Amino acid sequence: MAPPVDRGLEALPPIWPEDRYEVVCERDDPPGATRDRYRFPQYAVRSARELETAGLARRVRVVRLTDGVVIYDRVEGVELSADRW
Repeated sequence: MAPPVDRGLEALPPIWPEDRYEVVCERDDPPGATRDRYRFPQYAVRSARELETAGLARRVRVVRLTDGVVIYDRVEGVELSADRW
């Protein structure tokens, strides 16, 4: 059997693609906010809508991480079309 190959201290590349969207959920009880990240915008927007529908948050936003653009925020009347995500 051959000895293991020593690769030194090279870091392996991540196996998952980077997250590109963040869902910010502001809550009253308990007070504060949670943040979840998503790779795909359709899942982030769906999550935001479902949190609102379930009444689990007072405000939910979806933010594109690359440039900070809000693509969904019902409170502020922001809902970009899918081709602008």
